Amino acid sequence: MTIKRLTVFVGAVLLLLQTVPGRMQNAAGSDLVAGQKPRYDWRQADSSLALLNRGHVVWQFNFDKKQSRPYFHPVCLTDGAELTWHRPPDHPWHYGLWFSWKYINGLNYWEEDRDTGLSQGLTEIKNVEVTANRDYSAQITMQLSYHPPGQSAVLSESCLIRLGKPDEDGRYHIDWSSRFTAGAADVLLDRTPITGEKDGQSWGGYAGLSVRIAKNTSDWYLTDSEGRKDLEGHGKKSRWMNFGGRTAESKDFSIALFDHPDNPRHPSPGFVIMDPKVPFGYFSPALLFDKPYTLPAGKSFSLKYRVMIHPGRAEKNALEAEWKSFSGTAGTQARIEPAQDSNARQRTDEAVSKELDKSAFVFEFTPQMSFAEAIEQIKYCVEPPLPIVVIWKDLYDNAYIDRTTPINMDEISGVSPGRALKLLLASVSGGYDRLGYIVEDGIIMIATVESLPERWETHVYDISDLL
Repeated sequence: MTIKRLTVFVGAVLLLLQTVPGRMQNAAGSDLVAGQKPRYDWRQADSSLALLNRGHVVWQFNFDKKQSRPYFHPVCLTDGAELTWHRPPDHPWHYGLWFSWKYINGLNYWEEDRDTGLSQGLTEIKNVEVTANRDYSAQITMQLSYHPPGQSAVLSESCLIRLGKPDEDGRYHIDWSSRFTAGAADVLLDRTPITGEKDGQSWGGYAGLSVRIAKNTSDWYLTDSEGRKDLEGHGKKSRWMNFGGRTAESKDFSIALFDHPDNPRHPSPGFVIMDPKVPFGYFSPALLFDKPYTLPAGKSFSLKYRVMIHPGRAEKNALEAEWKSFSGTAGTQARIEPAQDSNARQRTDEAVSKELDKSAFVFEFTPQMSFAEAIEQIKYCVEPPLPIVVIWKDLYDNAYIDRTTPINMDEISGVSPGRALKLLLASVSGGYDRLGYIVEDGIIMIATVESLPERWETHVYDISDLL
């Protein structure tokens, strides 16, 4: 009799747990309750880095050198609901969230032999460095080589990926920046021809940063910056695209891709596939959609994108605001240019240097503050403002730094503007091309050290203790 009562009691408890609303389980068996405060942690292995929330993967970056390319999978909401599909049967070279060229000098670097898993052209991961920060943001730097089997590189890539900690609503960003440099010969980046071209295909035009949507999602929809919906966005230029739907747990989600205005051919046409019967959900900003791109020997170009993972349905106004934040508004640009008043222009180098040496200032920095905001604090800490010029194109092309780059610094006090500027430049450079500044003609110019004229004195800072 006692055993029967115990059995009934346990069964009732299990039934109750199964029917509690807002509770979900991941593959490991742990569960999350709706509204529960996140508890983040890192899971790091030799070839992967993952952010966890109470045991659920939020995102995982994979960089096994035996694989054909690095990629993110799974990419999830903070409750662990998967949004990406890794190696689907129809296209096993789709990796979730990844970057790949299609043809380089006529060789296919996209599709893989189903038996060997290799492409005609090889994408080789040469070096990877991952930094998992205490605030649950992360930074990943990579060097990649593109080459025919057994031959030297025809194209090299320096890649920097920055991930922010999910905010209180569960949104998070993946900023993906790459600089591509041609080898000893010109490089032709090409794609499958599109309709209207010789041997054109209705599915031609793809290459670049791509997302394959998880198979168990539903109710797909796509919007873009120009107000188009679903397949109307295919092949049409847009500053951003947003792919949304519902997870297997019936929760709304959005994945948005933002095309930086400094990218070549901005804005790129969108490539969109929405076929729920397969299922086949895919989208990408397709730089090569309209025509191939030739990179001259020894020359470089850069690409930068932001991926935003958003629980719920992302509204157009919010997406537009995000794009403006990512790209840098005209208002922000104007405020960080040197003051135009005659007094600021007439200051001597000595006078500017004295302003930089004034002490006992407080700079209310935070790790996620943008570089532009931090420069603004330094600039306006004195009156009249310091005449600061930032060579943004140089910073973007050579160091993957733009106005929105997080500074990864805490508040500092009791220091001079010059000391604050030195610490800021050291922190933001993050191990890539070093930043420096010069003072000439009463103006403080900030750029990469290599881009500052040799005849000017440059200030270079050891950042090893900040990495």
